[in-house]
Amino acid sequence: MAESLPLERAPEGRGAFAGFIGPRTLVGLVRNTAPWLWDGEPRTPYAAIVRAGESLEARAEPTPAERTEYFALCLAAHFATVATYVPTDVDTKIRRALWQDARGTDELPRMRALALAMAEWDPAPVSARIVRVTETGAVSGHDGERLAVLCGALVASRGAHDDSAAAELDAAIDAELARQARAFDLLARHKGAELDLLRLASVLTHNAGDVMQGLGPRGDARFADLARAGFARYGGAFGRAAAVYRDSLAAEGHRNYPLRKPRVLRARPELLLPIAPFFDAWGETVARFRGITDAERAEVVSALVEGCRKLAGQAGYYRALAGLDRALPRGLEAPELAQHYSVSVRRELRGAELRRRIAVKRESFEASAAKRARALFS
Repeated sequence: MAESLPLERAPEGRGAFAGFIGPRTLVGLVRNTAPWLWDGEPRTPYAAIVRAGESLEARAEPTPAERTEYFALCLAAHFATVATYVPTDVDTKIRRALWQDARGTDELPRMRALALAMAEWDPAPVSARIVRVTETGAVSGHDGERLAVLCGALVASRGAHDDSAAAELDAAIDAELARQARAFDLLARHKGAELDLLRLASVLTHNAGDVMQGLGPRGDARFADLARAGFARYGGAFGRAAAVYRDSLAAEGHRNYPLRKPRVLRARPELLLPIAPFFDAWGETVARFRGITDAERAEVVSALVEGCRKLAGQAGYYRALAGLDRALPRGLEAPELAQHYSVSVRRELRGAELRRRIAVKRESFEASAAKRARALFS
C-alpha cells in the first residue's frame, strides 16, 4: 500500500478528500468494533488490508494511486464492520464518492479489480447474518454491500465510456442477483426451511436497497427498485422477498442502536447478532459466555429492555431476553444482575407485557413464524 493517504479533514479543491476520515482513525474504528481481527496473523484479505492501514499516514493531496489504496482500506473496513455493532461510516465513499473522484484517471481498472475481488472475501469471521443454501452458496448482507460497490463501479465505468468494463460489471451484478434469487426460490420450495426463508427475505430486501444506493438517483432499468417492482425480474424472487419482509420483518430493523452501548458485545465474534427476530440462541450465548461479568451482562439486559421500549412492533429483543432468562440459573431478575439495573429497568422487567412476551417458548415462537411463512407462499 501507499505510505500516505488522505487527511481526515482535507481542504476543498480538486484532488483533495473533503471531510474524509483519516486512515488511522478508520483503522481505530474497526479495532473498536471487531478487535478479534488483530488476533494472530490476519486470516482474510480484508483483515490484512485493515491492519496494514495502521502504518498509513494522511495526506491532503493524494495521488490517484494513493486514492486507490485509500479505497481498498475503506472497502476492507466497511466489509469488516458492517455486521458488527458499530459499522464504519464509509459506505457512501465506496459506493459513489471515490468512484467519482477517480474518473479521468488510470485508477479505475485497479478499483474495479478490487471491487470484483470482494467476491472471494469470506464474511463468516465478521458476521452472524448469513443464510447457507447448499446449492447456491451462502447469502448475506455482505453480498448486498458488494453489489452496491459494483453498482458504483458500473456508474463510473459508463461515465468514463468504458464499454468493456461496464459490460463486465453488468454481468457480475446480474449473476449475483440471479444467484440470490435462485437461493430464495430453492428455500421457498423446501418444506422445513421456512425460518431460513424468512431470514433470506430480510437479506434480499436489504440487498436490493443496497443496489439502489450504489446506482444512485438515475437507477438502472435492469437492477433498480427490485424490492418494490421486482416481480418481472429474476423470477420475482426479490418482489416476493420484499412482500414477506414487509408482512413479517420490517419492524425488526437491522441497525440495533440500543446494543451499541454494551461494549462487551464487541469483544468476540461469537457475540455478533444474528438475523432478527431469531435471537433466542444469541440470548442463551450471552447468558453462558465466559468472561462476561454480572455488571456487563446486566448492561446487555438493560440495552435490550430499552430496545423493547423504543422499537415498537419488534420481537427480536424480546426473544433475546427470553433466551437470557431461560439460560441464566436464576433468570433475568437474579440479585447479582438486579443490583446493576436502573429502577426503570427493574420495573419494566416485572411488567406484565414483557413477562408475557418472554414467556413464549422458543419452539412456539419459531413454529408460529414458520406457519406464517408457509401461509405467505401457499
